[in-house]
Amino acid sequence: MTMNKFSRGCNTAAQWTLVAAFGAFPMALGLANALMLLAVLLWCLGGHWAERWQAVSRNPVAWLVLALYGLMLLGVLYTPAPADDWQLHLKKYIKLPMVMVWLALLWQAASIRQHALNAFAAAMAFTAASTWLNVWYQLPWSQSQEPGWGVSHHVFGDYITQNVMMSLFVLLALFRAHAAQAWQRWGWAAVALLSAVTMTHLSMGRTGYVLLVVAVGVFILTRLTGRVAWGALVGGVLLLGGLLATSDTMRERFALAVTEAQQHDTNNASSIGHRLYNYKTTPKLIAEKPLLGWGTGAYHTAICHVLDKPEECPSYSWHPHNQYLFFAADHGVVGLGLYLALLASMAWVAWQSADPQARTLLLGLTALLAVNGLFNSALWSARESHFFSLMAALLVSMAWASREAGPSKPLT
Repeated sequence: MTMNKFSRGCNTAAQWTLVAAFGAFPMALGLANALMLLAVLLWCLGGHWAERWQAVSRNPVAWLVLALYGLMLLGVLYTPAPADDWQLHLKKYIKLPMVMVWLALLWQAASIRQHALNAFAAAMAFTAASTWLNVWYQLPWSQSQEPGWGVSHHVFGDYITQNVMMSLFVLLALFRAHAAQAWQRWGWAAVALLSAVTMTHLSMGRTGYVLLVVAVGVFILTRLTGRVAWGALVGGVLLLGGLLATSDTMRERFALAVTEAQQHDTNNASSIGHRLYNYKTTPKLIAEKPLLGWGTGAYHTAICHVLDKPEECPSYSWHPHNQYLFFAADHGVVGLGLYLALLASMAWVAWQSADPQARTLLLGLTALLAVNGLFNSALWSARESHFFSLMAALLVSMAWASREAGPSKPLT
């Protein structure tokens, strides 16, 4: 076998391994980890790195994920954090430079990109179907084992991460319903509605409610125009009101959120109270070292000295439930600026795309990441970081392929 054939073989194997990872990460984290790592190793074995880098080097997203991870490496030099903490951060965020590798793999073939998107869609359709079946049956693969209405029926991971991913799936289903013909349009519309109900009626996640509104809003703004768009906005508001009126779960969770917010001064252990306390204390930490922050992994120990009760540190030292504050605490305004630039670059690549599917989905993913980062540390949590990193690589590659002449024709 010549080196050229060997390289092509490694490259093809890496691409299909990555496709498998898109089908695995919503359901099996361990398998997804192994597949993602194997795809990177096969990419490395294939060689021709300079040529592959050239294919993605004009993409701003590739530069910014590398810059953000580079800042984390720099932060190791001055962090006061113990080795276990900064090593954990480098491990958690290793998916950032991996995005560049996945971009290089996905950029090469439109068919691989479509297979990857379909693998994600199939995994989420299975998750949505399992969530519905959980109402009546105890499925052995489901996290939730309590049947009936009024309880959470999350299947893989927890309800927050399931709803984060389901939001993008609803957007994908809405896009395909709008673009499809005849009976397929109604089929995808039904998928979108049933998937949305898994979030509004079959889940306890308030984050999911917010992200569903974001996803539907992106669809309306990107796919509809004129009176149709205004009609959809009015219809969306009415539908949201209808969902709220028919979902005891939504009403109870919103009422609980109001109560927890009102009582956050006396109870900072509740979900909302905990977050509000994080949002009050973490800026104090940032203000002490605003430029480059405390260093990689330093948040876990440094936050202790700005708490009202330092003895409560173990309850508040994992992450601040806010990706922006997390980056700013460890890496200062430089780290926060790079993260904001990454979000902006994703939105810019989306707007530049001639592929309507890529443009809509990438704008949706960017909006979901930006909004979710206000409530959660989206790139820190395992399954959420898998979702955002892999889907960013896929959708950026789809959008960029339609902007530039690449190794393959863009999807139409």
